[in-house]
Amino acid sequence: MAQEFLKKLINDDGRKDIEVISRGTYVLSNFSVPQKIKDFLKENNIEYSYHTPMQYAKEDLDSSNFIFVMTKDQLKLINDKYAQFSDKTYLFMDFCFGENKSMEDPIDKKGPSFNKIAAKIKESVSVLYNRIKAI
Repeated sequence: MAQEFLKKLINDDGRKDIEVISRGTYVLSNFSVPQKIKDFLKENNIEYSYHTPMQYAKEDLDSSNFIFVMTKDQLKLINDKYAQFSDKTYLFMDFCFGENKSMEDPIDKKGPSFNKIAAKIKESVSVLYNRIKAI
């Protein structure tokens, strides 16, 4: 979801110099994006395009200017395995708001709980994009 919001901001801004990729620290090959996420994206004028979940690789980290992770566990995992990339690996909420905390995952939430977390992701991505543009 965060990837789709960021891609939309970049596209709406006419930027061609920023590429966004999404990778996971633990990927299920049979994962399917839940309908509630597709619906939330559509409500925000984003047409969901098929996304194939992919496990991150050293090459992804090496070629990226920024690496954003949603949870403290993901940050620890990447920094423990690839300490050489720790200077460009950020906890999403810390980069956006200076809050050293994990972003809640809306995937298992329903109704108002899902909407609250999804809206927080959308808001946070906007902050993230503005911070990136300023660098």
